[in-house]
Amino acid sequence: MKNYAVDAIALKSYSLNDFDKIVVLFSKEKGLLKCIAKGAKKPKSSIGGNINSLIASKILLAKGKNLDIISQIQSINSFSNLRKDFVKLNYAMYLAELINNFSLEDDTESAQIYNLFYNTLHTLSKSQNKLNSTLCVMKFQLNFMELLGYQPSLSICTKCGNTLKEITALSSNHGGALCLDCITQERKVHTKLLDFLKKIANSDFEYKYFIDEPIKNELTIYYCFNFLKNYVQANCPKKLKSQEMLEII
Repeated sequence: MKNYAVDAIALKSYSLNDFDKIVVLFSKEKGLLKCIAKGAKKPKSSIGGNINSLIASKILLAKGKNLDIISQIQSINSFSNLRKDFVKLNYAMYLAELINNFSLEDDTESAQIYNLFYNTLHTLSKSQNKLNSTLCVMKFQLNFMELLGYQPSLSICTKCGNTLKEITALSSNHGGALCLDCITQERKVHTKLLDFLKKIANSDFEYKYFIDEPIKNELTIYYCFNFLKNYVQANCPKKLKSQEMLEII
């Protein structure tokens, strides 16, 4: 196969020479792809404007000796609102780093993760405030970990396997919820918090939580978000550089 087409989202790019870039894509058909965008750095390049990070495109590639070469590209969704909001942009960069660190090249089973990534970016670009955006990212964290087989335990104690009662705690190091007997220094919370996380994971992206519903329980949301952020990092093969920016937004 000399030429092939993919639906892909650009994760990042870096310079190859004075005119060309190497682009890292996450594709629906093949997972991670590293390819060459010839002439992308030229001012009038038809490819350069569409190959920026966090743009979804339909891309035609030609087989190359070491890396495949982008021959045509058509933008599908630029998620333009992400670039107009500091919080949204940093959340999107965090998601892109997760995809890059956890995903595999030549992965023909990547469609579910691609769809999750695409839908998250699309919904994130429409969200009306920071808390809606945060809930959107939390849904991605929960669904992404489940697809990878790293789903946190939210129904039984992750340490001893006992049934959870009214009081629990969330531990990123232990992999989820703890029963009262296994809690040491962790903050105690009501198990209703676990029901909240399950609701976020199972809700459709069109649910108003993720777009424009006014949210009041800010402290609860950030407690859950920080748990998920630390849980993802605990399971990630590399240190997540984007997490440093999440600390200040």
